Amino acid sequence: MLTGEHNKLSPCRQALLYGLSLALMKGVSLLILPLTTRYLTPAQFGQLELLASVAIIGSILVGLGFEGTFFRFCAVEKNLLGKRRCGGNILALSLLLAFIAALAGWLFTPSVAALLPAQVSVEQLRLVWSVFALEGIIAIPLAWLRIQEQVVLFFILTTSRALLQAGLTLLFLSWHWGVDGVLLATVLVALLQAAILLAMQTRAQGLLLNLKQVKKYLSYSLPVAGSGLLAFMLMGFDRWALAHMSTLEQVAIYGVAAKLALATVFLAQPFGMWWLPRRFSVLQQENGAGKVAGCIALGITVVMIIAVFICYLTPLLIRYLLPDPYQHILGYICALVLAMTFKEIAELVNIGCFSGHSTRGQLVVNLISTALGTGVMLLSIPYLAIWGVILALNLAYLSKALLYYLLSQYHLPLPYPGKRLMLMALASLLTLLLTPGLFPLLTPLLSPVICAIAVPLSLYGFALFLRLVPVPGT
Repeated sequence: MLTGEHNKLSPCRQALLYGLSLALMKGVSLLILPLTTRYLTPAQFGQLELLASVAIIGSILVGLGFEGTFFRFCAVEKNLLGKRRCGGNILALSLLLAFIAALAGWLFTPSVAALLPAQVSVEQLRLVWSVFALEGIIAIPLAWLRIQEQVVLFFILTTSRALLQAGLTLLFLSWHWGVDGVLLATVLVALLQAAILLAMQTRAQGLLLNLKQVKKYLSYSLPVAGSGLLAFMLMGFDRWALAHMSTLEQVAIYGVAAKLALATVFLAQPFGMWWLPRRFSVLQQENGAGKVAGCIALGITVVMIIAVFICYLTPLLIRYLLPDPYQHILGYICALVLAMTFKEIAELVNIGCFSGHSTRGQLVVNLISTALGTGVMLLSIPYLAIWGVILALNLAYLSKALLYYLLSQYHLPLPYPGKRLMLMALASLLTLLLTPGLFPLLTPLLSPVICAIAVPLSLYGFALFLRLVPVPGT
């Protein structure tokens, strides 16, 4: 049952299960990427990337930041009844928004399809619209499982979806259904998961719609949703801008590079999934500020080690998994990994912007970083093509991380180990720049397999020396 007692798993085991679920969810999609790029032409893959960008903006509009709102307000409820009421209200709001989104999608997809910079059918767009309407329903029950520490059930539900979706996708691609087959597989599996989670959640919490509480939740979540829409301008609009100023083939090359670079985010998410639901409750403990600063420093260190690991593993992935049109994208991937590192650090250091009852500060940060990134993107794509997008993303996410840090420290000063983190960052950047394949003098001397194992382990040892990660067994 969803409302049963908390699992007795330790934090490390919980993070491990979250990691396994994410590894299966995202790892399966990465594993079928070589098959997808073989079944779909670069132009079709570029079309799929554009449709995925529509799904991003749709999920932001339908979700309205309710998952983060749920974590924020549910964490301070003192008893299970209060948590249930919070979840019931937010779930009811999610269902209402999903219904409105589904109706709007059916009516307005012809107009939206005409606005896209490449040819997509109304039927394809309606399939995408159905997915993000369902995702708005799925997010809150999964958030309830996480805050209740029902890690095993979360693992079963999420990994089952990933495996079923991968199987259906490959089946439909083998039937030569192309982009339509990929979209149909996604819709069918999302529909099944939404039905299961909704049945479980309504039995556990019911559906409530307290207008006083709804107003409080919306005042917190609307700026979060606005920030999400601004984030789309960076990770979504990039495909639109490339398609408009370049070709779908360029969109496909950039899309494959971005998917591999996003492995940085996927591998860092187990820590985030364990940490984000509990960071506000940890803050209220004795020496809460010190504990929070230590956990954030640990998360930043983990992200940096993961980023270096991805850059050293990528040459092997490109060589053995991708077809010829994608064999020269290593530089793109490493530069995008750096951008994803800045992005993840920004998500870790922003706690001060969310610790109160207003989230307007983080909306301002996102406005500034998005304006910078979008401006650079529009100015540089005609001259630098894909490199213009990558430059814009790095500048935007770096500025976002710095602004979040400064604003969060203003609202909630935390005692970060700044000098040690800076040493770790310099060591990580140096090893990233020496990636075999990017640094010509090292490429013929060092085996990529040895580098992919030895370099991240060496960085981990350096982090132990700096006392940024706990000693195993303590």
